[in-house]
Amino acid sequence: MYFLCSMKLTIVSILLVILSLSSCKSEYEERLEEARELKARMTLVEANLSIYEQYNLPNEIESLQEEIEFLAKVSGNEKLFLQEIYND
Repeated sequence: MYFLCSMKLTIVSILLVILSLSSCKSEYEERLEEARELKARMTLVEANLSIYEQYNLPNEIESLQEEIEFLAKVSGNEKLFLQEIYND
């Protein structure tokens, strides 16, 4: 009886680990997704630069670039990360 309960718990534990691993994004993927969102926002700001001259949009663009560069540095592979962001 104890063996069957122990075996069931082991099987359930293994299934939970497999499910949790398959549904989790890596930190790299999460940072990449965040950087892509920043890049899209930066593209939008750049497109509206001439329309909204009275606002400080060049500083906004610089800030977005700095955030993307930071995410690239902490990603572990800065060069590949930046290629993926700017070549999409």
